[in-house]
Amino acid sequence: MKGLKFLSVFFALLAVSGAVSAQVTISADFDSGNIGSITLCHTHYVNEGVLDSLPVHTIEVVTRTDPQNPVDIQTPPSGRWFHFRMDGVAGSVVFLKIVGSDVVRPFYSYDGVNYSRFDKDDRADGYTVRKYFERNSVYVAYFAPYTHADCIADIERWCDSPWIVRDSIGVSGEGRTVFMLTVTDPFVPYENKRKVWIHSRVHTSEAPASWNLRGLVNALVDTTAIASQMRRNAIFYIVPETNPDGVFGGYSRSTPTGVNMEINWNRPESQTEPEVAILKRTIERLTADRPMDVALNLHSQVAPHVTYWIHTAQSTSDSFFKREMLLSALTMNHTKFYASGEEGFSKLSSRFAEGWYWNRFGEKTLAMTFETPYTYYNRNENGEWVTTENLSGLGASLLTAVSDLLDIGGCERMVIDSEMAKSRNGWNTVSDSAVFYGKSYMVAKRKGASVRFVRDDIPEGVYDIYKWVVGADADNCSDASNCWMLVKESVRHSGGRFSWNYTAPFAGDRLDALLFVRRRQQ
Repeated sequence: MKGLKFLSVFFALLAVSGAVSAQVTISADFDSGNIGSITLCHTHYVNEGVLDSLPVHTIEVVTRTDPQNPVDIQTPPSGRWFHFRMDGVAGSVVFLKIVGSDVVRPFYSYDGVNYSRFDKDDRADGYTVRKYFERNSVYVAYFAPYTHADCIADIERWCDSPWIVRDSIGVSGEGRTVFMLTVTDPFVPYENKRKVWIHSRVHTSEAPASWNLRGLVNALVDTTAIASQMRRNAIFYIVPETNPDGVFGGYSRSTPTGVNMEINWNRPESQTEPEVAILKRTIERLTADRPMDVALNLHSQVAPHVTYWIHTAQSTSDSFFKREMLLSALTMNHTKFYASGEEGFSKLSSRFAEGWYWNRFGEKTLAMTFETPYTYYNRNENGEWVTTENLSGLGASLLTAVSDLLDIGGCERMVIDSEMAKSRNGWNTVSDSAVFYGKSYMVAKRKGASVRFVRDDIPEGVYDIYKWVVGADADNCSDASNCWMLVKESVRHSGGRFSWNYTAPFAGDRLDALLFVRRRQQ
């Protein structure tokens, strides 16, 4: 592997009774390991004497930066990621200063599998943490690692599901397989299914994106009724690890050659990384008959909140921008970790995957980047911090939002747009810049205006009915808008044709889609 992967540090332990030699070794010669150099180290005792004193080691580690980008030479290399093992630290306090990274509270592990975040009190100052270690070997990382081996193990586990087909869609620059998972119900014809593309781990330090995707895939292959309906109504193409060489080699944002694949989508063939070419070729093959409906690019960010990167209407179109805002709002509905005001807005660029999609498919494919944080959620340092567990839950929430957007929840979560409503009495049809389903929504002319929603072949069950509360397309919309609001509980249906009347509670009431959620049988 390129870069310095093994360092031995010898400390002179001095005490009243004389000199004692001890060795602490620091290594990173393993999957996703990364360390640059040690620039400072010393040890002292807290108390006099060898037998009753506590060694305190001070270590300053400089992270290894990615190679210089040979394609986008103006892009500075990153040194964010680190992942190394310290041996010989049992029964001692270590002051560990990380230089070259933007880490806040890193993670540690005694077994290289189960990682915990350093406590708030463990943070000394700036990028320094201190901790008493009980065991001889300790792994330290920027975030809980999701290694290349972790990805392969999850793929093997997922492939035990009858709903997953694994394909090798190409090999990386160093010869590692790039896998794609196809998740669907093979017994339902392909022709009428919605199509969803998801790829992750372009930037290799962004382990939270992998934990997020892990939760999404786990929910999709689950035995729940809603997962079954999603698989019946859609086909998911998922590339869990776009940059396997970068992940294995412990790079931060690049391939081993220094190329940032995220901004490599509009380069000539001679400057296009093999992995980007693989994705392009695969997407073109899969869209030969019709485009993807949704394409998600999963990332992680230093900013302490979740983000969708929403491309402006000026760089796309009004209707595309509206759909971006709708998926963003739907995601807020299903998780407390993403809130209004946390969206990111940018001009669409062809160097990104989203721009490549737009140039080929225009509005037909809703292509967006979804970012998860490393530190804490909702910009609240005193709130909930990011863990592998809540990232997995966020992945399941993201899946539900996509389901609502595309109406693939079948009889478990049915979306009926107001454009399909019948017997409209006392309503105006409106199409403006608000966030809503379809091409229009309705506004009541008077209190008591009614409309009838009808859908055929609805299974027997008890349903809760929600309405979509139409809101503004701004990043500061009210918490009471752009959301599902419960309007009727426990509506019992005996099966077959389903008809339900909605009555406006006041003049000016805005009505868009209804959501019918079947209650789980107890």
